[in-house]
Amino acid sequence: MTELRQRSKDLARIFDQQVGLYEGYARRQSLNGKCLSILMWLYYNPGGMTQNLVSKKTYSSKQVVNATIKKFLDKGYVFFEENPADKRHKKVKLTEAGRVYASRILDPLEEAEKTALSQFSLEEQEQLLDLFGRYGQALTEIIGGGTND
Repeated sequence: MTELRQRSKDLARIFDQQVGLYEGYARRQSLNGKCLSILMWLYYNPGGMTQNLVSKKTYSSKQVVNATIKKFLDKGYVFFEENPADKRHKKVKLTEAGRVYASRILDPLEEAEKTALSQFSLEEQEQLLDLFGRYGQALTEIIGGGTND
């Protein structure tokens, strides 16, 4: 096995472990990974997002996003708001109950992420972000960024 191939496999294992950590965290919150990802996007975008944009940002099919939003709607966690930019596509926003729900799940996760990142010097943090960003961009250009579901 070539050195580059081995490094590529090692990196894929690291990414897989990261995805597994988030999936496990989501399950402990009675969610799945896609629901957690969708909840994150809604929580960190309080101005709301269209379902189409959520689909693109989470690499989810429109059906998965619609089903997840419907579950959140049934629980009173989201509502739809008229989108002045495009009347055909309403924005999805968290209700106050949805913000409280998301906060209980996402704030501890954010603290864990910050604690993990704080293990590195400022320079290492910047390098990590730069390298992950460049790697992600290169891989997106090579394999594309279509939906996964």
